[in-house]
Amino acid sequence: MVAEPIREQGAAAPQAEAEGYSGGPEMTLLEHLKELRYRVMVSGLAVLVGVILCFYFWETILGWMVAPARERVEDFRVSSFSPTDRIGIIVKIGLYGGVIVASPVVIYQLLAFIVPGLTPRERKILLPGIIGAAFFLLAGMAFAYWVILPASLGFLLELGSDEIDNVIGIRQYVDFVTRIIFWVGISFELPMVLAIAARLGLVRARQLLGFWRYAVVVVFIIAAIVTPTPDPITQTFVAGPLLGLYFVGILMAWAVQPKRPRPGGAAA
Repeated sequence: MVAEPIREQGAAAPQAEAEGYSGGPEMTLLEHLKELRYRVMVSGLAVLVGVILCFYFWETILGWMVAPARERVEDFRVSSFSPTDRIGIIVKIGLYGGVIVASPVVIYQLLAFIVPGLTPRERKILLPGIIGAAFFLLAGMAFAYWVILPASLGFLLELGSDEIDNVIGIRQYVDFVTRIIFWVGISFELPMVLAIAARLGLVRARQLLGFWRYAVVVVFIIAAIVTPTPDPITQTFVAGPLLGLYFVGILMAWAVQPKRPRPGGAAA
């Protein structure tokens, strides 16, 4: 009679097999480090290519950034107040733009490294979460560019236009635009945050619905932090969609939250 070997390091294998887990081949620590180095090198190369492209087309990108202001003020121009302003803006456009252009490659390399080690249950949470986060991020950035920026810049540039000439520094203008687009895009992740929290069992949709009065206050605080100006117009343009997204997040949380068993045995 031969004794069966004791399973130590592979103790979790039966559970993984029960879940239908089929991850990648087992790798040593050195092999993991080599793969990580490869993924980092590919991501770094993609960022470098993106930076070079954005350096080359920096005038076109700057034209896109100035376009929302020119929708309201046709002869709008930005000014340089320092000899280093131009080179500073070119570098900022190249670096920020390069990261954005290379982000699909970076995200793919990150997923290719971590997904083979996940169980099917973890994949069901991670992959839809990343897709949803990318969707809401892009939607938020688009909303900021085509809705919030023209409205807020129109209000700010036309206020007191009879007495005050618009002489806007290029550095200040680019900082204003990038901050609005970036933080509004991040703020649009609210539905995904609520949905993931509900999926993990941290909150329930009913709890979020009962919290709506406090959510209104929190949303306006977030809008005040996100917007770089104290004017209520820009803050309202940010807070309004965020409040709507909160209720969208409640619906998503209700759809993905684990169902509670009822006394009769059915799931609630």
